[in-house]
Amino acid sequence: MTLRDVEFNIRGDLPEKEDVLRCLRNLLMTPAGTAPLDREFGIDQSFLGQPINVAQNLVAVEIIDKVDRYEPRVSVLEVELAADAAGQIRAKVVIESV
Repeated sequence: MTLRDVEFNIRGDLPEKEDVLRCLRNLLMTPAGTAPLDREFGIDQSFLGQPINVAQNLVAVEIIDKVDRYEPRVSVLEVELAADAAGQIRAKVVIESV
């Protein structure tokens, strides 16, 4: 089971939209522990091997926490996750400018 794709829905006006989205994609598609100078950057992969409902909850909390920590220009309003039969998780994240 892996986080396969992230789609963003932006509420309101978001200055520097393209830069914010690029930074968020980089953050959410990077496995934690792989960024040399900040081992906490990225998504913790401890959800791997968990039952789907547990994995989805862990990923949702991780997305909210990491966006709050690493991207101060936005806040997360909602996270919707869906998994396919192959165990690929797709996330839809609703954000707004802070």
